[in-house]
Amino acid sequence: MSEHPPSPGTVWARVEDGFHVGSRDGNFLGYIERRRDGHYDAFDMRSAVIGTFADLVSAMRTLSSAPTPAPGANGILTIQENR
Repeated sequence: MSEHPPSPGTVWARVEDGFHVGSRDGNFLGYIERRRDGHYDAFDMRSAVIGTFADLVSAMRTLSSAPTPAPGANGILTIQENR
């Protein structure tokens, strides 16, 4: 597992109001949901809770810098089409 600082390679997209998804270098990082109380829950690529945050930026920062599996390790999935 390697630690990643937030980088220009991290992209966040607002799918709908209160729901954001993140990716880095084309790999899905996870998602963030706004709760009814205004806090934000961050989830990793396997939908495991990373934490609850008072603001969106804190949730994004934490999820962006969360460790990710090394290439070839269980975690990052590669989909290939074989014909």
